[in-house]
Amino acid sequence: MNGAPSADPKFGWGPKNGYVYQKAYIEFFIPAELIGLLIEHLNKYEMITYQAINNKGEEYKNVCADDVNAVTWGVFKAKEIIQPTVVDHKAFIIWKKEAF
Repeated sequence: MNGAPSADPKFGWGPKNGYVYQKAYIEFFIPAELIGLLIEHLNKYEMITYQAINNKGEEYKNVCADDVNAVTWGVFKAKEIIQPTVVDHKAFIIWKKEAF
């Protein structure tokens, strides 16, 4: 989503007369035998970041441990940019525990 009005019934949030943005983001499970092929494909695209981890704790990622990636943000009158959704590696490790 790229600049939807904050009042949009499907994507909107925050104060009125603002604009909201969201990067493409996906979470999913994949069979272990396919992770190498997926990473090989993703590495063709410099702007794509990824993190993968299995139940044993083996990690595959192209981000640093302290990288923070804003996934959603909004622009509103008389306010700084608001970033309600960020993804970072530390949170990803915590989510792993919940997922498995």
